[in-house]
Amino acid sequence: MSRELVWKHSLKFHKKIKPQILNFISQYEQLGKCPDAVTKTDYYDPTKDHFPPYWNLFADNADDLLECICNKYWAQNFNVASVWFQQYQNNDFHGWHLHGNSSISMSYLLELDDYRHSTEFIDIERNETFQLEVEEGDVIIFPSYIIHRSPLIRSNNRKTTIAVNINLGTTNQRKIDRIDPILNS
Repeated sequence: MSRELVWKHSLKFHKKIKPQILNFISQYEQLGKCPDAVTKTDYYDPTKDHFPPYWNLFADNADDLLECICNKYWAQNFNVASVWFQQYQNNDFHGWHLHGNSSISMSYLLELDDYRHSTEFIDIERNETFQLEVEEGDVIIFPSYIIHRSPLIRSNNRKTTIAVNINLGTTNQRKIDRIDPILNS
């Protein structure tokens, strides 16, 4: 079942926003040591704005993705709970985990040289791991409770992701009304 809940969306404006987002990230100075085997992240930065500048650039160019999320989950709206970036170099990884306090999560593959370096998931019903065939510019969307990780990077090419946790808001009642047996009897 987990496998069917993970999907991808290709971001239309990836080539346009990639250099601008990487510029924001390059200017970021790492605060403290990251407890994960990740080269650079703002996840643990207590001074980081709730919505860092690269989020605004992403969100302003992702209308089609945000609309797809609402349609897929029959949501009228949602709110963004948290946003952070992670950069991985050779021999970096982020171990198995899930994201609490959110409905769905996204991983925008800002830099990715090989889909085998993309997010791995555990399908707990089949007792196996899996990955989507993705490429740079894709966004992986999944329920936050699905166990996942960033695998060991075995490349001299950097991997950069923007992670986003989202809480779904009110339901789209029009979609529900169409299938509601009480209303349609």
